[in-house]
Amino acid sequence: MFRERTKSFSIAIIKTLSSLPFSDDISIIKKQIIRSATSVAANYRAVSRARSEKEKFANVHSCRRN
Repeated sequence: MFRERTKSFSIAIIKTLSSLPFSDDISIIKKQIIRSATSVAANYRAVSRARSEKEKFANVHSCRRN
């Protein structure tokens, strides 16, 4: 359930930002927002694919540091 929500959130952000007009200033901010939105799904995937509790803890800990 959470996997689908993070994926659809990322896709919605990308579609919304794609509709904005192009300018150098906006494109820098758009890139950062897209990176932030997609990292949620990537971090969740890393934690859910962990092979052990130690690996899961390490992945969660690295997500919190970013």
